[in-house]
Amino acid sequence: MITFQDIGKISPIFLSILLIAYLILVELGNEKIKKALLPFLIVLIIIFAIIAIISIYSVYIRIK
Repeated sequence: MITFQDIGKISPIFLSILLIAYLILVELGNEKIKKALLPFLIVLIIIFAIIAIISIYSVYIRIK
């Protein structure tokens, strides 16, 4: 299970590839696959957004 403390340890490249793969599966899959993968997809999008916000914020802090 991924906790909030472990989010920063996930590789952004791996997360991007995983998110793209899930989006492709959801888009091209049948209704059963879409319904089964939707919760995972939502969690991945939230984690991806958190990592992006943390990365942007840390760059902003370094510049300032």
